[in-house]
Amino acid sequence: MLPKRNKSGPSRTIKKREKAIAAHTDIDNGATGGKTRIKHLAKVVQGKKKLHSPILIAGFPGAGLVGSISTSYIIDKLHMNQIACVESEFIVPGVIYAEGKLRHPFRLYSNEKGDVCVLVCESPIMIQGMYSVLDTVMDWALRNKVKEVIVLDGIAVEGLPDSKRMPIILSSGGGEADEASLIHDNSINVTKKEEEKMADNSSTVYPTTAFVGGTSGGILSSCLSNGIASKAILIYAARGIPDPDGAATLIESLSRITDNESLKIDTHELREQGASLKMRMEKIIQSYVEQQQQGQQEQGQSPKSVREGIMYG
Repeated sequence: MLPKRNKSGPSRTIKKREKAIAAHTDIDNGATGGKTRIKHLAKVVQGKKKLHSPILIAGFPGAGLVGSISTSYIIDKLHMNQIACVESEFIVPGVIYAEGKLRHPFRLYSNEKGDVCVLVCESPIMIQGMYSVLDTVMDWALRNKVKEVIVLDGIAVEGLPDSKRMPIILSSGGGEADEASLIHDNSINVTKKEEEKMADNSSTVYPTTAFVGGTSGGILSSCLSNGIASKAILIYAARGIPDPDGAATLIESLSRITDNESLKIDTHELREQGASLKMRMEKIIQSYVEQQQQGQQEQGQSPKSVREGIMYG
């Protein structure tokens, strides 16, 4: 005779397991069979850290690494704590080792007040899984009543960017896709006619339309689809060269377009890093020019052509 099965046993076990999973996973993208999820830290699940309709700032590795540098600087200056990470089979496997710790490559941070969050991703996302990852992030944003998403990124240029570069701000117009606009951030309030006049006198042409691709563009597109207000603050930056100065410009622009006092951040340290990097780059370029000029003089060529062959943006 078989022993009687304890009907309550298995169900209790299942419930315990579900609770254990829930204690670690807040968002699971069911559309992809659980391939992407946001995993919270225990202290967040237990309610010790609460979010209050936060602004979500996102930065990703791009031209000049300005997105990554600016978000890292914000995290440091606001003494933010990591509250969650995004796990997905569509994120290239790996970890980040920084400040003596191993870190997940796709992380979410929050300040003490819970009104500012930062999203950083330091590992590539596979194209076929981009929607899975971004949908999961958007689900999290909607559940936590994120009021606005601001993306910080660079626009790649060949050579070094113009020394008089100005940031460009793309705005969703409060979530309405048909009101998307391109704003030339000049730190003062001007009429459209005055702005057009300034653009005419500028050495740089600012387009009336723009396309933002990759992870940054994907997040902005998801915001439009879900009715979340969004902006992108962009700066021209060189490919493959860290640009602290450009990152500082992004943060300064961010402080001007938001009324959140926490984001009025001093960028003096970043500016110093940018000036130091610029000096090093100028020395490298000068050394390169001198070596090439010497080589051409030995071959009987004009040294003038060497400097003309170097692009400065």
